[in-house]
Amino acid sequence: MISEDNERFPSGSHLLAQLRLRNYFAKYIIDIIKSRFPNHSRYDEFENLLRKQNNFEVVNCLYIIAYRYRNYPTLLDELINIMTKKVG
Repeated sequence: MISEDNERFPSGSHLLAQLRLRNYFAKYIIDIIKSRFPNHSRYDEFENLLRKQNNFEVVNCLYIIAYRYRNYPTLLDELINIMTKKVG
């Protein structure tokens, strides 16, 4: 069992790992969108929304969607819709 007193796994190290993975996935999402939609009018909106998204799980799902549907013509609009959708 991992405890907070364990020096090998200091408190918060899992959060740092999630942040690194979030940044890794966000970079690849941006690469996919930049190569597919280089001059799209909503690209800046997309990048700002992605930059504000700090939830690792959401960014991970966005990466899966972007990778899987990278050839779809409405991918950028769909990603923006997902990030702007109100939940609850």
